[in-house]
Amino acid sequence: MPEPAGFCVGSDFCQELAGAADTTFRRVYGGQPAERVVGRGATVSLLADMSPLTHGHLLLVSNKHYVSFGEVMAECGEAVTQALGEILPQYKTSFGEPVIMEHGSTKRMNGSACITHAHLHLLPLRFAQVHAVMKRDGLASAPIDGIAGLRRLGLAGLPYFYCGDGDTHRVYGVAQATPRQYLRSVAGRLLGIDDPEWDYAVVVRKHLLSATMEETADWLVPLP
Repeated sequence: MPEPAGFCVGSDFCQELAGAADTTFRRVYGGQPAERVVGRGATVSLLADMSPLTHGHLLLVSNKHYVSFGEVMAECGEAVTQALGEILPQYKTSFGEPVIMEHGSTKRMNGSACITHAHLHLLPLRFAQVHAVMKRDGLASAPIDGIAGLRRLGLAGLPYFYCGDGDTHRVYGVAQATPRQYLRSVAGRLLGIDDPEWDYAVVVRKHLLSATMEETADWLVPLP
């Protein structure tokens, strides 16, 4: 049977959202819980991060296979803006003010378009703190007019880091020397997590996923 349009066999997110039996999440958690979906719409889904850095670590993921939210904004920008409008007020009530971060990839990176899948990290951190760390690391940045500003980068096929909140949005250049899982490392530093325990493969923190799922169980998330 052919895979649905926008599905990528090499993407674990695609496999998980399609209901596949053999996924990384199921292997790591062994059915407890059975899933990590907080809300699901036709365009995007909201998941608990499989290897959370802290309580309230969520991911907004495109259902169709894209390599960045720049690409998603180019085709479904209104749906993403609507989804964040539904999610952020409930996030603030449960976890506090969030920062939104993304490493926007391209089809040319890592040799395969299936290596990565568009996802935004939502974490209970302050934008100013994250920006200060990235600035100290030497990353040049520029303001954009909301998350819709990622559309230009998606259309151009350019890689980027994005960091924003309800008021401020910036994009950062991706240097060749940027370490793997760079944004997780930034968040880890701010959360007091020792290097390299911010790496999703080093420490999983299953109890934080369970706590996050419990906190979001009563959320009303009518995603587009």
